[in-house]
Parts: sequence; C-alpha cells; structure tokens
Amino acid sequence: MKKFLRTFLVALLLTLPVTAQSEPPDPAVALDELEASLQNFQAQYDTLEQFSPHEFPDFKELEISHQLIERLDFNKRRFDLLVSMYNLLEDKLLPRLVQLSARQPRQRSLWMSKAARYLENGETGLMEIQRRINSVSLQIERLEKQIERLRESERQKELLSVTTLESRPAAEVPLSLRMRQRENELKKYTSNLKAESERLETLRKQHEEQEKKIAEKREEIRQLEADARASADPVARRVKAAFARVRNIRLNGLEIPKLNTTQTFVYVTENRIQTLKNRIAATQEELENLKIQRRRELRNQILHGFIIIVIAVLMVFLLNRIAHQLVRRTMRRVEASGNLDSHHKQRYQTLSSVILSIVKVLLWILAVLWVLGELNIDYAPFLVAAGGLSLAIGFGAQSLVKDFFSGFFMLMEEQLALGDVVEINGKEGTVEKISFRTIKMRALDGTMHIIPNGSINSVSNLTHKWSMAVVNIGVAYDEDAEEVMQVLKDISSGIMKVPLWKNLLVEEPLPQGIISFGESSVNFRILAKTAPGEQWAVGRELNLRIKRAFDAAGIEIPYNYVNVINRTPDTAESG
Repeated sequence: MKKFLRTFLVALLLTLPVTAQSEPPDPAVALDELEASLQNFQAQYDTLEQFSPHEFPDFKELEISHQLIERLDFNKRRFDLLVSMYNLLEDKLLPRLVQLSARQPRQRSLWMSKAARYLENGETGLMEIQRRINSVSLQIERLEKQIERLRESERQKELLSVTTLESRPAAEVPLSLRMRQRENELKKYTSNLKAESERLETLRKQHEEQEKKIAEKREEIRQLEADARASADPVARRVKAAFARVRNIRLNGLEIPKLNTTQTFVYVTENRIQTLKNRIAATQEELENLKIQRRRELRNQILHGFIIIVIAVLMVFLLNRIAHQLVRRTMRRVEASGNLDSHHKQRYQTLSSVILSIVKVLLWILAVLWVLGELNIDYAPFLVAAGGLSLAIGFGAQSLVKDFFSGFFMLMEEQLALGDVVEINGKEGTVEKISFRTIKMRALDGTMHIIPNGSINSVSNLTHKWSMAVVNIGVAYDEDAEEVMQVLKDISSGIMKVPLWKNLLVEEPLPQGIISFGESSVNFRILAKTAPGEQWAVGRELNLRIKRAFDAAGIEIPYNYVNVINRTPDTAESG
C-alpha cells in the first residue's frame, strides 16, 4: 500500500508542471497561415500581371520616356511582390517546415512533400520565384538604362543647341558672338565634366560594394552547402541545399550581371570624361585664338576709326572754310552794290550768318553719320532722334508732342472709335476721323468739330460697348400705381417679343417703379440696356408703346394746370 501511494504521488508531481503551463500553439496552424499569406501574395502578383501596361491601347500613344517610366514603375511593383514572397518562404515558411520535421518526425514525409512543393519550379516555388526576381530585376535594369540613355540624349541635344551657329560660315558670324558661343560651350563642358566625375566616383564605389557583396554571397553559399551536408534532418538538408542553389542562381543571374553592368558604366563614363576633357582643351584653344583675333581686330578698328575721324574733321574744316569764303565773297558784292539800302544789307548779313550756322551744323551731322557708317555703327536711332528734335524745334514741340502723346494714349486705351457718339469739352457729335494730332467729329446739325488731342480735358463716350435708354413717365396722382407698374411690365416684356427690337436690346427693359413725385404727376422710369447707339431708337419705341398702352388703359398722362382767380367784383351783383 505504501509503495502504491509513493508511486501515485511521484506521478502526480510529474504531471503538475505540465498542467500548470499553457499549451504552446500548434505549429501546423501557423504553417497554414504562412501558406495563406503566400497564396495571397501570388494572387496579388497574378492580378498585377493582368494590368500590364502593354495590354492597354492608349499606352502606345504616350511618349517614349513616359512609356519607359510606366514600365519601370510596373516592374518595380512586381519586384516588390516577388521579394515579399521570397522572404516569406525563406524566412518563415521553410524554416517552419524544418521545425515541424524536427518536432514531428512521424509526419516527416508530409513535411518533406510540402518542402518539395515550395522548393520546386511551381508558381510559389522558391526556384521559380528567384527566377522571376532575376528576370524582373534585369528588366528594371534595362529600363533604367534606356531612361538614362534618353536623358543623355536630351543632354546632348541641349549641348548641341549652343552650337547652332556652326552651320553658318565663320566669316558671317561676328567674333564677339563666336567668342560668347565658345564660352557657353566651355561652361557646359566643364559642368558636364564635374557631373560625370561625380558619377564615376559613385560608380566605382558601387563597383567595390558589389564585389564585396558577391564575395560575401559566395561565402554564404559555401556555408549553406556545408550545413546541408552536415544536417541529419532530410527536410533541413534539402531546404539548406535549395537555399544554396537559389543564392547561386541569384549570384550568377543577378549580382554578377549587375557587377558587369557597373563595369560597363564605369568604362563608358571614363570614355565620356576623356571626350569632355578633349573638347574642353580644344574649346579653350579655339577661344584663345579668337581672343587673339579679337584683339588684333580691335587694334585695326581703332586705327581705322582714328583715320576716319581725322579725315572727317579735316573735310568739315575744309568745307566750312569754303562756305565762309563763298559767303564773304557774296557779302562783299552785296555791300559794293549801290542798289540796296542798309536795311536790306543788314537782312542779308543776318541771313548769311544763319546760313553759315546751318551749313556748319549740317557738315558736322554729315561727318558724324559718315564716321558711324564707316565704323559699322547703326545710326538709324540717331536719325530718328534728330528728326524728332528738328520737328520739336521747328513747329513748337510742346503743343505738338502733347497732341501726339494724348492721341497715342487715347488710341491705346480705346477711349473712343470711329462712329462713336461722344461729348468732348462740351461738344457732342459722331467721331468721323481720329489721328495722333486731332479728332474730327460731326454734330447733329452737321457742324464739323476739329479738336486737338492735347486740349481734350474729358471724353464722354455715349456708345461704348453698350448704351442705356432711360425713359421717364409721369402719370396723374389719381391713377393706381400698381396698375401703372403692371402696364409698364407688359410693355417691357412685349417689346422683347418683336425680333426687330429684341436684336437691339441686350436684356429685357426694367421698370424701376416710382422715382419721384412731381408737382402734378407721379414719375416712373424704365431702363433698357441696348446695343451701342440704339438707345434713342429704343427710347422712342418705348414712349410710343407707353402712350398707346396708357390710352387703352385709361391712364392719364397729366400736364400742367393753370388756375385763374378773378378778383374783380361782379358789376351785376354790385348794382
């Protein structure tokens, strides 16, 4: 009996820790969740594949650069999904199968079959996913290269746009323009050289990092192969061997091609840098030659200009001297003549001095123009300024310039136009002619008013864009105001039904109601917005319709009454 109790207590004590602890989660349930997650990723990938940009017709209408960017974005999304699937398999699902195989050896055949399914070439197999990762990654790399080539082509076009003068003969291009062109090219080449040097440095660092990464991957593959050989669990051995093969596929199909691409970029960039250096050297040499040529040309221009100026000054003095001699000879004949009195001689003397002054000024002007022409300087602006100055001096510049600028700004601001009815400085009429100096308008009685632009103080345009017909109506105090308003509204709506008047009206006339109380009438008003210049015709028609409507409705239009009071006594009554 004691032996039985002792055995029972020992068994009870051994079972107590087991019952006190919570039961661990079932690894198979977690495996189902991981498989569901993997299937979810696969479903997302299949859905994404259905919406490939190649399947849409409007995608072909995009520019090439936009097409490449769309494809690059699509492949990056594919790559992200594939990497998520791969990480789920490598980091969670397959390690869970290895764990289940170690903990449940009796079901090892089941775990081995599942591991084989996820290690083979099916849609969710590790090998297939890695193959697709390699394929998508290479597509991304190819698209990035194409985009980079397009950008490089755009940069080359931008660079070539600086040298648009190369098609013209060198003799036709001024030296200053050619020098400015070469300076711009030199700046562009220098900027590109700096950018390419930075790019080369980045590529070299990337190349070193890739070589280091490849060495680490190779060491990792060797370690996985060794762990696979040393593993006793067949599932773990097969999984680790598969990991080693996958990493080897990634290394040979992805990492090493990337390294080769980087090496190619390094080679291309080095060649581009060398080309830019050669172009910089050639451009600097050409720019220096142009500067030497420019200095030589400046010296020749200065010497040529000095000679031209000296010749011009000598000719002015010579011609001026000849003019003085001719005038003196003429004046001596005038003074020696006995047919002229002193008044006429003094007048000729004044004229001769004025003529000499004018000749002197003209000679200097002609000399300056000749010098400017010989020096290839455009003197057209000087001629315009001289012409304006001579007009200002000859015709009284103040009022003329005032008229001119007033007319200019009047036309620029569109204050009036031909055919407008305007009121200017208290005079009203129709504009018939506009010039920079005057405005001609004809009044209603046929009078032509000619007004200088500089004397205009105010302009009232009665027909600018639209006009307003203002019709005032007076009715007797005994009339019903609401009835009057209704009649006016009927008239306003009725006139819009006639096509002739509807075309002249911008909108339906608006009766405003009672506007004032007169001595013998209650005053109403109608406003009618009309086309420019049609306010008078519309106003007359409204007046006619109002008169007819009031007569038909029996509404009285009052007129002034005069009450006569007879204060004389009646003689009959007084008798």
